Amino acid sequence: MINKNDILKTIAQKAKRRLVGKEQPTTAKIKVISNEDEDFKSKVEFLLSQETLVTNPVHYLIDEKIFSKMNDNEREFYLLSTLDKYTALRHQLEKSQDDTKFCI
Repeated sequence: MINKNDILKTIAQKAKRRLVGKEQPTTAKIKVISNEDEDFKSKVEFLLSQETLVTNPVHYLIDEKIFSKMNDNEREFYLLSTLDKYTALRHQLEKSQDDTKFCI
């Protein structure tokens, strides 16, 4: 079985090689979780409600069944897209919480 840290390390190394021009960009096309996905939103809300710091939210957010069947390019695209959506949704939820704190 492949260690998740090894996968992330490999993806980071590929991204670095692309940045310095030693590797061509990927062209993987897969379906990714949409921003409107309520299940994804509930997972993000759950992560934000935790009392302790969640150090690896990606592990909780990805679908292991789908992820295990992907090739390296698809995994990279899936992980980065999931991280982008997590970050955007987290900021949106935090902003809406801040806005409600100041309502009179």
